[in-house]
Amino acid sequence: MPDYYSYLWEALKRGDLDSVGWRETVFAKARQTLRKRLLTERPPLTRTEVKLNSDALEAAIAAVRSELRQRDSGRAAGAQADRANEDAIDAGPSVTVDAGRKALPFPLKRVGWIIAAVAIAAIAAGLYAFMATQQHQQVPPAGKASGSNDRAATFRPGKRLRHAALDGDLPPGVDGGSTDSDVPFVFHRQPVFYRTTQPVGTIIIEKQQHFLYLIQPNLVALRYGVGVGKPCADVAGLRRISSKVEWPKWEAPADMVAHKLVPPGLMPGGPGNPLGARLIELDDGSSRIHGTNAPKTIGSSVNSGCIRLVNDDVVDLYNRISVGDRVILQD
Repeated sequence: MPDYYSYLWEALKRGDLDSVGWRETVFAKARQTLRKRLLTERPPLTRTEVKLNSDALEAAIAAVRSELRQRDSGRAAGAQADRANEDAIDAGPSVTVDAGRKALPFPLKRVGWIIAAVAIAAIAAGLYAFMATQQHQQVPPAGKASGSNDRAATFRPGKRLRHAALDGDLPPGVDGGSTDSDVPFVFHRQPVFYRTTQPVGTIIIEKQQHFLYLIQPNLVALRYGVGVGKPCADVAGLRRISSKVEWPKWEAPADMVAHKLVPPGLMPGGPGNPLGARLIELDDGSSRIHGTNAPKTIGSSVNSGCIRLVNDDVVDLYNRISVGDRVILQD
């Protein structure tokens, strides 16, 4: 998915950043261009893809507006009028392109619509790049079936298992990295538009979509891609965070020991540990949010673990939440 947040800032900085009219014109043109691209893309996008792109743009607009308000709040009293106008715009309907033409400030009149075209080109280019990536990902690798297979790779007695299971998971002790560079962009950590009645700070996990949302102010959530382990596939309802652990130890599950996939005992925390860099325990005594040694499994369902994130993301989430915070698990 295109990085709408960066594209908006790039376009805004090419004009009069202090002008509310300029800001809203860029936002309106971005919405108009994205809407046209989404409706005319061939092959047609799915409803989910359309919603994800639209929500991502709205979340980026909300985040940019919030940062601009904070920027303006530290200025002299003369900037207060601009802030009042921006609040009025937020409360009312979006500014249309035609309406915006009559109220353009002098700097925008001078540069005309050339600058706005930069925003349009950037957003369109990002969208096309995203679509090309999506089409590439839909083609299964040669020699592999498109269906899933959760059977673990064959274990060789006396040797540590060094290759991935067929569900994409990695064996304990093998470090697949800590970032999401190999994960589809849709599962990267990013702010999105999200409507909910839950309070700020609530974690909402949508297991079927493989997303975790951390609710922020102003109808925005931080969205993280997750992998869902079979032990937590049927867990649903309200939980609370009971404890937090950095670089937790991992104990080999009985079924993995029985199949001779791993030796029994505890594995110390560190790279290659299946629980990753952080562990967030929930109050039901069995559910947990944790890191992983297999970042490529994000966005999929696997045999082991509970709710997993890449290590960089679980560290980010860990630093934003506290013991006692609400966690809602949804199917």
